[in-house]
Amino acid sequence: MKRRNFILSSLLAAALPARSVGSPVPKFKRSPFSLGVASGDCTPDGFVLWTRVAPNPMENGGGAGFADLPVFWELSLDPQMKKIIRSGWVSASPKLAHSVHIDLSGLESNHVYWYRFQCGGHFSRIGKTKTLPLEINNSSKIKFVTTSCQNYTHGYFVAYEYMLEDEPDFILHLGDYIYDTSFGETFRRHETEDPPQSLAEFRLRHALYKTDEHLQNAHAKVPFFTMIDNHDAVEDNSTETTVKRAAAYQAWYEHMPVRGYPFLGANEFSLHRNIKIGRLAEIKLLDCRQFRSIREICDQNPQSSLGFGNFRHKCDDIFEKNRTMLGRAQTDWLVDNLKSNLASWNVIASPGPFLPFRLENEKKELRYIGAWDAYPENRQEILNAIERGPGHPLVLSGDMHSFWAIDASEDTFLNRKTELIEFVSSSVSANWPEPLSKPVQVNLKNNKQIKFYNGEKRGYFLHELNTNTWIATAKGVLNAKDRKSKIVQLAKFQVNKEKPGFKKI
Repeated sequence: MKRRNFILSSLLAAALPARSVGSPVPKFKRSPFSLGVASGDCTPDGFVLWTRVAPNPMENGGGAGFADLPVFWELSLDPQMKKIIRSGWVSASPKLAHSVHIDLSGLESNHVYWYRFQCGGHFSRIGKTKTLPLEINNSSKIKFVTTSCQNYTHGYFVAYEYMLEDEPDFILHLGDYIYDTSFGETFRRHETEDPPQSLAEFRLRHALYKTDEHLQNAHAKVPFFTMIDNHDAVEDNSTETTVKRAAAYQAWYEHMPVRGYPFLGANEFSLHRNIKIGRLAEIKLLDCRQFRSIREICDQNPQSSLGFGNFRHKCDDIFEKNRTMLGRAQTDWLVDNLKSNLASWNVIASPGPFLPFRLENEKKELRYIGAWDAYPENRQEILNAIERGPGHPLVLSGDMHSFWAIDASEDTFLNRKTELIEFVSSSVSANWPEPLSKPVQVNLKNNKQIKFYNGEKRGYFLHELNTNTWIATAKGVLNAKDRKSKIVQLAKFQVNKEKPGFKKI
């Protein structure tokens, strides 16, 4: 630490309120806030603030010892942290990797706030966050980003720097925040080539990802909503993976600005939630992994299928009545929320693609086994609810490492007319190799509902919406392996409320 900053930190620390009697006084040779700060899960009157005390993040335990640590937090109306409106001490426990979650409420809606943390004489960087609007008029506009799939070994997370330039109200990350494997890539190395299995190993993998400067910067400046996908945790709900599953969910919580983790060692984590933006939009954020029926059906030999076994031959088993992507409780919750929607835009945010995409190979029909195409009965139930629900329907999804714009009004596979639109975002960095991309590219001619596809670029969708229009812009990084890569606009679409389809603008 520079001498001037050290003196400033010492003076500020001396001015802090006294801790509770008996609390330890940690001594750190370097900043314990090596993993940055973050905020998320915003509401009209609050949000969650996050940090983790980890002076040596790539050591087991983060180098913070085995005792509870006192952490001071402050919330301010100005970036200089002079207009403090909330503050307090919290105990960071080694049982939760010395992570800190401050769940605030009772704040002003649609308002910007700044925050920071202090521990052991060190201050974190100052973070910026914002509450959601409570009231929306016809001229009000919201901007947010959808993205997913950031593999540390495939490239830098440079896309986040361009998200910040777009000044979104929040970033919606749809899953695969970490990856369990490099898939043979060596551009950047994971801390080990072995997939994490234990709590300690998942913690190290999350810590590594949090060291990426682009990701840290984004978390410090924009609130996130985050969701799990298969590389974050495990596939489906199996008793064979209980221990690994519990470790994955706990480590995920320890590194995310989220609510709702029930207890240490929990094997379930209630993650679905409804993001309400006044009467402008309701975004139902789904969990498509924890309660999903087993995906390994139809073709038990992945080597005989396409795309590393992701594209499997269709079989009768996928049409079982009780086969589910969401589980019964979450499906009921989603159906109720779709039907009772009060906003102009009735939105689903799904980690994987929702609308049909048909592949043929050697005159046989294939399905992408990890998406909704392998759960058609559960999807049909949700489509029925969408038709009965007020507001214009949209789906925002990820997982495919490529950009898609889908017009369900021209989808012959649905056997119905619907205004439903789906925008599939590409990945932050995870690549889209030929065994996966080629079957999609070859079959585009059989899927007229796909109005736009780009499998070349990594990036995100920027969404700008008001009461009557929704504009979605696909933005692609030229080279994720270049820290200073430029970005290009790939396509821009406008959806008009209560009109089918969309137009390219």
